Amino acid sequence: MPSERCLSVQEMLTGQRLCQSSSHNDAVLAALNQQRSDGILCDITLIAEEQKFHAHKAVLAACSDYFRAMFSLCMVESEADEVNLHGVTSLGLKQALDFAYTGQILLEPGVIQDVLAAGSHLQLLELLSLCSHYLIQFCFQKCRGRLKFSEKN
Repeated sequence: MPSERCLSVQEMLTGQRLCQSSSHNDAVLAALNQQRSDGILCDITLIAEEQKFHAHKAVLAACSDYFRAMFSLCMVESEADEVNLHGVTSLGLKQALDFAYTGQILLEPGVIQDVLAAGSHLQLLELLSLCSHYLIQFCFQKCRGRLKFSEKN
């Protein structure tokens, strides 16, 4: 639902007003994610460990300098329908793609290494930042727990 605000003097004089939807960006990204899930209107298939993942080049390029270069600098992959990614696990790629389309990721000790490797390889800086924050918090909690345990004994 759009929020209302008072018109400025400039807006009253020119008749111009910038209107913005608070839900548009999320709705577009959700629709693209649904297309990806359904395998429709995707223009690239990424392959890691023989597992295939459908995606949109534009979404990938918007999130990653790696993909932006791959798809826009006359590289062989820019015209390819499928791209094999080496050095990335299928689990890491799945998590990275989910993040690219939703901005969310469930991090846990069993997946963090794969996610970090994928985020680093694919240059997903926002994902790397979240992983770093998670690791700092996780290590802090572990150390704090061990300290409390040692104080009791």
